[in-house]
Amino acid sequence: MATSNSETAKTLFFEALALMDSSNFRDAEPRLREALKLAPGQIAVLTNLSIALVQQNKRAEAQAFAEQALAINPTSIEALLVLADCHVHGERFADAVAAYDRLLVQEPRAAEIHNNRGNALHRLKRYDEALAAYEQALALSPTIVGAWLGRANVLFDLNRPDDALAAYGRTLALKGDLAQAWLSRGNALSKLKRHGDALSDYERAATLQPDLPEAWLNRGNALCDLKRHDDALAAFDKALALHPTLAAAWLGRGNVFYERKDFVQALAAYDRAVTLDPTMVSAWVGRGDVLRFLERTPEAIAAYRQALAFGADTAMIDFYLAGLGVGASPATSPQQFVTGLFDNYADNFEHDLVKNLNYHSPEVLAGTIMRYAPPKTLDILDLGCGTGLMGNLLRPRARTLTGVDLSANMLEKARQRRIYDRLVSDDITAFLPTQDGAFDLAVATDVFIYVGDLAPVFPALRRALRPDGLFCFSVEAADGDGFVLRSTLRYAHSIGYLRRLAAQNRFNVEMIEPQVIRRGVHGDIDGYHIVMRAA
Repeated sequence: MATSNSETAKTLFFEALALMDSSNFRDAEPRLREALKLAPGQIAVLTNLSIALVQQNKRAEAQAFAEQALAINPTSIEALLVLADCHVHGERFADAVAAYDRLLVQEPRAAEIHNNRGNALHRLKRYDEALAAYEQALALSPTIVGAWLGRANVLFDLNRPDDALAAYGRTLALKGDLAQAWLSRGNALSKLKRHGDALSDYERAATLQPDLPEAWLNRGNALCDLKRHDDALAAFDKALALHPTLAAAWLGRGNVFYERKDFVQALAAYDRAVTLDPTMVSAWVGRGDVLRFLERTPEAIAAYRQALAFGADTAMIDFYLAGLGVGASPATSPQQFVTGLFDNYADNFEHDLVKNLNYHSPEVLAGTIMRYAPPKTLDILDLGCGTGLMGNLLRPRARTLTGVDLSANMLEKARQRRIYDRLVSDDITAFLPTQDGAFDLAVATDVFIYVGDLAPVFPALRRALRPDGLFCFSVEAADGDGFVLRSTLRYAHSIGYLRRLAAQNRFNVEMIEPQVIRRGVHGDIDGYHIVMRAA
């Protein structure tokens, strides 16, 4: 009887192998199960049953049979491969790495195993080890597409976008129709601020795989960066048609409406995003920003606090909350807030400020300066020079013209004007102490709205100016006797505060002139144009 069972088990086993050779794993499975009942403990049956189950996505059972096989033969390559696959699909990546390590003891030159190990290490954010695993795979087999793609993705996550770009290029040279590689290459280009090139890659990905929602999502993000908001909205809608619960696409819609100052629709989109992904920091911040503009202060505070709870930058959120009256106002705007604001604003800065916000401080203040400046050419310092609106007006009176700004994108726009002798990317409080007696005139238009505490600025400016030098600037007007951070996240300064700093730092106040600085969301913003002279 035992011999009969053994023969029957063998017949069933070979029938199952034939079925598996033709990828018929569903019909192979019952034959292997029956063979295992007739001949328990047969490692070949156990391993093939685990393989048949994996192919049908029955991984819990597959893992159990693979572990039975490994209990009999701990070096079974087939069982270890099944075990590793089950761990990966179960997102048990540390266990998967351990299984791949056991496999590599048996097959140290198996390039695909090194590649798969790299994938698991990448998911564990063990980036250096993942990179080494991919490089080992490529050393053994230089044409493994997955290893080039994995290597590129790790380099991207290590914030090495230039190196990632080269690796994506190698991936696409091997397999040019890989939508995921075009998508990821677009992400690297976006990180390098090459938004037009990124858009082309996202469009290539969407053409190759039209049902890939991330291609449409990232296309929308690139179009936002290019200020093509109508096209961006259409791309986000396409992503949502494919994947209605894609929170990042709702975030993108919110950002488009926010840029358009359509705060009601922006709020609705941000609400959908945080409903789908309650941990999405950017959506909570966007929601807080919209509610702040709508003057729904308690709700804005709650949104910012949610962002903080989910890991938002503490300095930034404290700054937003201070603008709403929660906590002490920081002495100055966070540097990343200023650079982010103006790097993103550079392309539309002049049109928006002059045409939409009725901003004329440079022209008015330049005319005022000419009344007080000596009739000769001057060494001029343009603080927070931006795109060069003020510098352009002062160039005819300048022997030398130096511009200082934090925003690289703004400085590039200023450089294109070809009016500055020197452009410096620096914080003004770091730059000024290195400039003793270097200038006849220092100008700061719409700069101190991002600097609350001017106590460190005045003495540094006094040292940078020559005797009788002029210090000319604009501020938003505040009541009281100090400075205040408003809900607009701009600082305002009082006349008493400015006069006190002038007296403490040997400046004579030549003029304080009330001015409408610009048009705001809720009406005109009052301020002052001020001229002081170094005593």
